[in-house]
Amino acid sequence: MEYLNSEPFYYDLDREEIELYPGVPSALGQAAAEGKIDAGPLSLVDFWKLEDQFTQLGQFCIATMGKTRSVLFYSKHPLEELEGARLGVTSQTSTARRLLEVILHHRYQVCPKSYVDIDEPNDAFLTIGDHALRCRYGVPSYPYRYDLGEEWLNMTGLAFVFALWAVRKDLPPDAVSHLTNVLYTCIDEAMEHLHNIAQRRMDVRMSLREIIEYYQGFRYWAGVGELEGIRRFKEYLDQMDHAEA
Repeated sequence: MEYLNSEPFYYDLDREEIELYPGVPSALGQAAAEGKIDAGPLSLVDFWKLEDQFTQLGQFCIATMGKTRSVLFYSKHPLEELEGARLGVTSQTSTARRLLEVILHHRYQVCPKSYVDIDEPNDAFLTIGDHALRCRYGVPSYPYRYDLGEEWLNMTGLAFVFALWAVRKDLPPDAVSHLTNVLYTCIDEAMEHLHNIAQRRMDVRMSLREIIEYYQGFRYWAGVGELEGIRRFKEYLDQMDHAEA
């Protein structure tokens, strides 16, 4: 996963005999579906689609309890005024797009006219990952900024899980065990050496202090609260999909 929030999983991973397949969330989901990867942090929505082929790897996840700072929705109008609006969405997302739909429908009772590519004319747009970090201080002509993690927390009081680590079901048990141990080590070492991450990720234009604050907002282990957030999100999606059927 080529995002700053995923760096802890890959910290010094090049020391291991593990081949890395880089990609944004939507690309990794596609690679998993095509059999190109054996494991990875799959977008939650993609994980559900691939449960016949993949199973959860430990309790590793990418989640927040409130602000994400990198799943941002910029709008020319307040959220509650976006009825019939044209919304741009980055092609990199799978789960964040569905989260936006849930928030608009269940929290604001708003139904947009259409979802289009982020580069097309729009009334508001969703951006994620490192691109969102680079424009975290604002975008000209879009005075309203919403952090979808914060919106979800205000709506439910729960954590939101954006991705779950998953592993192919036919991968040998010893390989699964090895990868699990490696990920534990990578996360521990990354959190102890955040200054190294800051130095090699100058492209996001964040100071060491900002990076530390950024990581403090993430959870990399899915406990009871995260699992309840997953359940609630699935419930909201099922309600919406049933209403549209």
